[in-house]
Amino acid sequence: MKNPRRAFTLTEVLLVSCMFAVISLAVFNAFANGFKLWARGQHVMVEGDMAIFFERVSEDLRSVVTISGIPFKGDSTQLSFPAIILAPTDANGSRAGEGAGSQIGAVQYTFEPSEKKIYRTQAVYGRALKSEWSAPVEVASQIEDITVRYYFTADKGLEIKSQMDQGVPMGIMVDVQFMADGQIRHMRRFLLVPVGGGI
Repeated sequence: MKNPRRAFTLTEVLLVSCMFAVISLAVFNAFANGFKLWARGQHVMVEGDMAIFFERVSEDLRSVVTISGIPFKGDSTQLSFPAIILAPTDANGSRAGEGAGSQIGAVQYTFEPSEKKIYRTQAVYGRALKSEWSAPVEVASQIEDITVRYYFTADKGLEIKSQMDQGVPMGIMVDVQFMADGQIRHMRRFLLVPVGGGI
Protein backbone atom coordinates (compact mmCIF):
# COMPACT_ATOMS: atom_id res chain seq x y z
CA MET A 1 0.00 0.00 0.00
CA LYS A 2 1.31 3.46 -0.98
CA ASN A 3 1.95 6.11 1.65
CA PRO A 4 -0.47 9.05 0.91
CA ARG A 5 1.95 11.60 2.45
CA ARG A 6 4.60 12.91 0.08
CA ALA A 7 7.79 14.73 1.08
CA PHE A 8 10.71 16.35 -0.73
CA THR A 9 13.72 14.20 -1.29
CA LEU A 10 17.15 15.33 -0.18
CA THR A 11 18.13 15.91 -3.82
CA GLU A 12 15.17 18.23 -4.41
CA VAL A 13 15.94 20.25 -1.25
CA LEU A 14 19.61 20.63 -2.24
CA LEU A 15 18.65 21.65 -5.79
CA VAL A 16 16.23 24.33 -4.54
CA SER A 17 18.83 25.60 -2.04
CA CYS A 18 21.45 25.93 -4.79
CA MET A 19 19.01 27.74 -7.08
CA PHE A 20 18.07 30.13 -4.24
CA ALA A 21 21.75 30.84 -3.54
CA VAL A 22 22.49 31.58 -7.22
CA ILE A 23 19.47 33.91 -7.52
CA SER A 24 20.39 35.67 -4.24
CA LEU A 25 23.96 36.21 -5.47
CA ALA A 26 22.70 37.70 -8.75
CA VAL A 27 20.31 40.05 -6.91
CA PHE A 28 23.08 41.10 -4.48
CA ASN A 29 25.47 41.85 -7.38
CA ALA A 30 22.78 43.89 -9.13
CA PHE A 31 22.19 45.99 -6.00
CA ALA A 32 25.95 46.38 -5.34
CA ASN A 33 26.59 47.53 -8.91
CA GLY A 34 23.60 49.87 -8.75
CA PHE A 35 24.94 51.42 -5.53
CA LYS A 36 28.39 51.90 -7.10
CA LEU A 37 26.82 53.61 -10.12
CA TRP A 38 24.72 55.81 -7.84
CA ALA A 39 27.81 56.81 -5.78
CA ARG A 40 29.75 57.58 -8.99
CA GLY A 41 26.80 59.64 -10.26
CA GLN A 42 26.71 61.60 -6.99
CA HIS A 43 30.44 62.33 -7.34
CA VAL A 44 29.98 63.57 -10.91
CA MET A 45 26.96 65.63 -9.86
CA VAL A 46 28.89 67.37 -7.05
CA GLU A 47 31.79 68.12 -9.40
CA GLY A 48 29.30 69.48 -11.95
CA ASP A 49 27.80 71.76 -9.29
CA MET A 50 31.29 73.01 -8.41
CA ALA A 51 32.02 73.78 -12.09
CA ILE A 52 28.75 75.74 -12.35
CA PHE A 53 29.61 77.61 -9.13
CA PHE A 54 33.05 78.58 -10.47
CA GLU A 55 31.53 79.75 -13.75
CA ARG A 56 28.96 81.87 -11.89
CA VAL A 57 31.62 83.57 -9.75
CA SER A 58 33.84 84.09 -12.81
CA GLU A 59 30.96 85.72 -14.70
CA ASP A 60 30.27 88.07 -11.79
CA LEU A 61 33.97 88.97 -11.49
CA ARG A 62 34.07 89.87 -15.20
CA SER A 63 31.33 92.42 -14.42
CA VAL A 64 33.23 94.13 -11.58
CA VAL A 65 33.24 97.92 -11.67
CA THR A 66 35.13 100.39 -9.52
CA ILE A 67 32.70 102.74 -7.83
CA SER A 68 32.79 104.75 -4.63
CA GLY A 69 30.86 103.52 -1.65
CA ILE A 70 31.01 99.80 -2.41
CA PRO A 71 34.44 98.27 -1.71
CA PHE A 72 35.76 94.96 -2.98
CA LYS A 73 36.19 93.01 0.24
CA GLY A 74 36.47 89.41 1.26
CA ASP A 75 37.86 86.59 3.33
CA SER A 76 37.35 82.82 3.20
CA THR A 77 33.69 82.87 4.23
CA GLN A 78 32.41 85.97 2.44
CA LEU A 79 33.19 87.89 -0.73
CA SER A 80 31.42 91.05 -1.88
CA PHE A 81 32.17 93.47 -4.71
CA PRO A 82 30.56 96.13 -6.93
CA ALA A 83 29.40 94.80 -10.28
CA ILE A 84 26.93 95.21 -13.11
CA ILE A 85 23.96 93.03 -12.14
CA LEU A 86 20.66 92.05 -13.70
CA ALA A 87 17.92 93.39 -11.41
CA PRO A 88 14.32 94.61 -11.56
CA THR A 89 14.06 98.18 -12.83
CA ASP A 90 12.53 101.03 -10.84
CA ALA A 91 8.76 101.15 -11.40
CA ASN A 92 8.91 104.96 -11.56
CA GLY A 93 12.06 105.22 -13.68
CA SER A 94 12.61 105.64 -17.40
CA ARG A 95 13.27 101.89 -17.81
CA ALA A 96 10.09 100.77 -16.00
CA GLY A 97 8.76 98.99 -19.08
CA GLU A 98 11.81 96.69 -19.28
CA GLY A 99 10.97 94.81 -16.09
CA ALA A 100 14.62 93.92 -15.50
CA GLY A 101 17.88 95.30 -16.77
CA SER A 102 21.60 95.72 -16.18
CA GLN A 103 22.35 98.06 -13.30
CA ILE A 104 25.25 99.03 -11.08
CA GLY A 105 25.04 97.14 -7.83
CA ALA A 106 26.90 94.62 -5.75
CA VAL A 107 27.21 90.85 -5.46
CA GLN A 108 27.94 88.88 -2.31
CA TYR A 109 28.93 85.23 -1.87
CA THR A 110 28.67 83.73 1.62
CA PHE A 111 29.81 80.31 2.83
CA GLU A 112 27.71 78.87 5.68
CA PRO A 113 29.84 76.14 7.33
CA SER A 114 26.95 74.81 9.44
CA GLU A 115 24.83 74.23 6.30
CA LYS A 116 27.80 73.33 4.05
CA LYS A 117 26.39 75.66 1.40
CA ILE A 118 27.42 78.76 -0.52
CA TYR A 119 24.81 81.46 -1.11
CA ARG A 120 24.73 84.37 -3.56
CA THR A 121 22.91 87.62 -2.91
CA GLN A 122 22.86 90.88 -4.83
CA ALA A 123 21.62 94.44 -4.44
CA VAL A 124 21.25 97.49 -6.65
CA TYR A 125 23.56 100.41 -5.82
CA GLY A 126 21.31 102.23 -3.31
CA ARG A 127 20.45 99.05 -1.42
CA ALA A 128 24.06 97.83 -1.49
CA LEU A 129 25.15 101.04 0.25
CA LYS A 130 22.72 100.15 3.07
CA SER A 131 23.67 96.43 3.01
CA GLU A 132 20.12 95.48 2.05
CA TRP A 133 20.71 92.28 0.11
CA SER A 134 18.22 90.22 -1.87
CA ALA A 135 17.07 86.82 -0.65
CA PRO A 136 20.01 84.39 -0.68
CA VAL A 137 20.17 81.88 -3.53
CA GLU A 138 22.05 78.59 -3.02
CA VAL A 139 24.81 78.20 -5.62
CA ALA A 140 26.77 75.24 -4.17
CA SER A 141 26.16 72.57 -1.55
CA GLN A 142 28.00 69.70 0.17
CA ILE A 143 30.95 72.04 0.80
CA GLU A 144 33.30 71.00 3.59
CA ASP A 145 35.50 74.10 3.47
CA ILE A 146 36.54 76.92 1.16
CA THR A 147 39.79 78.89 0.93
CA VAL A 148 40.04 82.15 -1.00
CA ARG A 149 43.29 83.98 -1.77
CA TYR A 150 43.45 87.46 -3.30
CA TYR A 151 46.25 88.29 -5.75
CA PHE A 152 47.55 91.83 -6.21
CA THR A 153 50.30 93.12 -8.47
CA ALA A 154 53.28 94.40 -6.48
CA ASP A 155 56.69 95.90 -7.24
CA LYS A 156 58.41 92.54 -6.96
CA GLY A 157 55.82 90.20 -8.44
CA LEU A 158 52.58 89.23 -6.70
CA GLU A 159 51.21 89.94 -3.25
CA ILE A 160 48.82 87.29 -1.93
CA LYS A 161 46.30 88.08 0.80
CA SER A 162 43.83 85.89 2.65
CA GLN A 163 41.68 88.86 3.66
CA MET A 164 41.06 92.23 2.03
CA ASP A 165 38.87 95.29 2.33
CA GLN A 166 40.41 97.82 -0.07
CA GLY A 167 41.56 97.87 -3.66
CA VAL A 168 40.64 95.45 -6.42
CA PRO A 169 42.70 92.27 -6.85
CA MET A 170 43.92 91.16 -10.26
CA GLY A 171 42.47 87.74 -9.51
CA ILE A 172 41.34 85.35 -6.82
CA MET A 173 42.18 81.71 -6.17
CA VAL A 174 39.21 79.70 -4.89
CA ASP A 175 39.84 76.24 -3.42
CA VAL A 176 36.66 74.33 -2.58
CA GLN A 177 36.76 71.13 -0.51
CA PHE A 178 33.84 68.74 -0.79
CA MET A 179 33.03 65.16 0.19
CA ALA A 180 32.84 62.52 -2.56
CA ASP A 181 33.20 58.73 -2.31
CA GLY A 182 33.88 59.10 1.43
CA GLN A 183 36.95 61.27 0.78
CA ILE A 184 37.65 65.00 0.83
CA ARG A 185 38.19 66.27 -2.72
CA HIS A 186 39.47 69.64 -3.94
CA MET A 187 38.55 71.78 -6.90
CA ARG A 188 40.68 74.87 -7.36
CA ARG A 189 40.31 77.68 -9.87
CA PHE A 190 42.07 80.99 -10.49
CA LEU A 191 39.56 83.64 -11.52
CA LEU A 192 40.70 86.89 -13.16
CA VAL A 193 39.23 90.27 -12.29
CA PRO A 194 39.64 92.32 -15.51
CA VAL A 195 39.43 95.78 -13.86
CA GLY A 196 42.01 94.72 -11.27
CA GLY A 197 44.85 94.46 -13.76
CA GLY A 198 46.40 91.59 -15.66
CA ILE A 199 49.29 89.19 -15.36
